[in-house]
Amino acid sequence: MLSDGKKKNYVDLHLHSTYSDGTFTIKEIVEYASTKKLAAVALTDHDCISGIREITELAARIDLEVVPGVEISSMYENIDVHVLGYYFDLDNANLISKLEELRQIRFERAKKIVDRLNSRGIALRFERVLEFSKGFSIGRPHIAAALLAEEYVSSYSEAFDKFVGNHTEFYIPVQKLTPHGAIQLIREAGGLAVLAHPAVLDDDNLVESLIKDGLDGLEVYYPKLPFKTFRAYRQLCHKYNLLETGGSDCHGPYFDEILIGSVHVPCGVLEKMKKRKSALAQTTLPLA
Repeated sequence: MLSDGKKKNYVDLHLHSTYSDGTFTIKEIVEYASTKKLAAVALTDHDCISGIREITELAARIDLEVVPGVEISSMYENIDVHVLGYYFDLDNANLISKLEELRQIRFERAKKIVDRLNSRGIALRFERVLEFSKGFSIGRPHIAAALLAEEYVSSYSEAFDKFVGNHTEFYIPVQKLTPHGAIQLIREAGGLAVLAHPAVLDDDNLVESLIKDGLDGLEVYYPKLPFKTFRAYRQLCHKYNLLETGGSDCHGPYFDEILIGSVHVPCGVLEKMKKRKSALAQTTLPLA
């Protein structure tokens, strides 16, 4: 209970830290969540679960609940599909091994992007990029951060516009799991699989196809989502008996103004996730 008597009404189930491509440390996430009086948070770093035990320990000191989470990158016919995992076994050997493999793929891809930049006269050292990745899950935002620090650009957005965005000559696609593979990986680790920001896909047929692949839920609460779209995804959840989850997808103040707790996700969302997790523990739901 908060000392000022205010009730904790909301949760944020989509957050990134410096363990992947966020700019908030674990300590900063916990402190910020405390100022927003959140009941619970989920750390969902990209292909990385290394920060979960740290945030769980720190959050316990302020009575902040932590949901174990991860955001797994997958690919369907050249379309990026992100699958969120919740309440999985942190010690699942297959999950740990596959995430390590995905992070190594990210590492090699980042090296190739830096090599390509070097070949075009951008004298950026890969070691400089690693300083921003903290040695965990490396991504293009870390290259952008290094470019900014070395004054090749004046902002993160300029770095993506000129050097690391999908449309630039320096872009290198990354090998990923299929969405079905990501869902299966999470479910076999005892977790819940949720489609992240379905509106970004802008393809309702694809969303329904992924639902049939075995999703447990859709990320319905998301920044700047039009009410019409929000309502449509809620209707899909009702149609297929799916969980409705959500969060800010906060990557830190250097990326945009979408910060922790900026999306009001009701606590009831978390209670339903716990009930679904409990049901999963008692029976094995079939995968498509």
